[in-house]
Amino acid sequence: MFKKTLIAATLAAMSTSAMAVDVNNVGTLSYTYGNEALTNGQTKNDFTAVELNAVVLELGAAYSVGDIIKVNITGAEFKADDTYALDTSDALVIEVGFLSATANQLVFRVTTAAAGTDAENLTLAAGSKIKLDTLAVDAKVTVSATAETSTGITIDAQGTDDSKVVGTVIQQHKFVVTTSLNEKIDVSEERKELDSVTLDTATVTYTMTDPTFAATDFDTSGAGEITMKATGSYTGFEDAQNSSTNLGVITLGTIDSTVAVDLQSGSAALGATAASTTFDAVFTPDTGATTKVVLNVSAYTFDFTLNDGANSTSYTGLAGGSFVLNGSSAQYAYVPVNYDGAVTTQFEIGNSGVLDGEITLTAFDTVGNTYSAVLPFNAEAGKLTKVSDADISTAFALTAGTKLNLTITVNAPNEDITYGAYSNRGTTGRMAISKL
Repeated sequence: MFKKTLIAATLAAMSTSAMAVDVNNVGTLSYTYGNEALTNGQTKNDFTAVELNAVVLELGAAYSVGDIIKVNITGAEFKADDTYALDTSDALVIEVGFLSATANQLVFRVTTAAAGTDAENLTLAAGSKIKLDTLAVDAKVTVSATAETSTGITIDAQGTDDSKVVGTVIQQHKFVVTTSLNEKIDVSEERKELDSVTLDTATVTYTMTDPTFAATDFDTSGAGEITMKATGSYTGFEDAQNSSTNLGVITLGTIDSTVAVDLQSGSAALGATAASTTFDAVFTPDTGATTKVVLNVSAYTFDFTLNDGANSTSYTGLAGGSFVLNGSSAQYAYVPVNYDGAVTTQFEIGNSGVLDGEITLTAFDTVGNTYSAVLPFNAEAGKLTKVSDADISTAFALTAGTKLNLTITVNAPNEDITYGAYSNRGTTGRMAISKL
């Protein structure tokens, strides 16, 4: 009984993944497949178009007639009703015949074997059709192989490379915002101008990488075209929509964008390209004394549509930065808030100008929690506006008393804004809180 147990344990140990045929790095083993051509149906993922490159299996044991070799695949499927072959470079040493196929495994049997099989390579030829499990970018296809005797005992302990990635789905056309918008609208100029004389530019870097499996190449050269779209407020950049009232413009690539009627987006056809490049979005507001208009606070995103002459694919929602208002701010290092009346904090914002100012609160507490909110009321022009303990607690959704390092930002000219801050501790009177 003890000997039988040892034998069983030994056979179990031999039947591990280490007991495998090497998947060799002979030639260009791995293919890359273009996501764009696959997802829009230009290349069908139905066993008719997607192929494996040649996969070479390096034998590491002496084989006999009747031994079984199994080729396994993950991340893709074999066509179960198709016929596959493992070719040898020397027919006098070893030959194998095809037995069966399932979605994830091919089975072959050795039909001829001579001395020297442990130095032989078998090749699953290029052109073997597969179907990818997923078309997602970075999806992998992996092949492994095992061998066993006709009675099921695992053989071939070479196994240092018992599996290999033989295919990867790539994004052939890639767009990355490498320079974002970071501009302020000048409230001292009635919000009709940027506070910098330098026009703001967002830059998108476009990289094109050809897939090595050419059937999944989505070609935008020749009859193809790239269209760029900027989404966000076009008020103040309306040239192509309504040039009689505003001469501002957003240039995409080198072309002035055609503006949508609702002034919330604009696009430009940039032509064909077969190489990596950059596309700039240049924001040029109107500077005319009578035609310039109030600019809107806005976040901008960029979309790209690629057309190869017959098919199209899109990349949407690339965050491109934003335009915000400049204005006044004050920071307070110690602000007790939401202590149920034991301590009550209040701020007063004086606005002596003619422009109302949006009030933004940002803060962090003693344990590192961060907070940010825009109040539902403005610092009104010509008035004193109060920001109460309750206003802050509600804005930050506080459920317990806490101490905050608080910054108040008012989007109105700095010279028009003044601040006051104090807290009441029970009935002991008012205590001033000083700005940093």
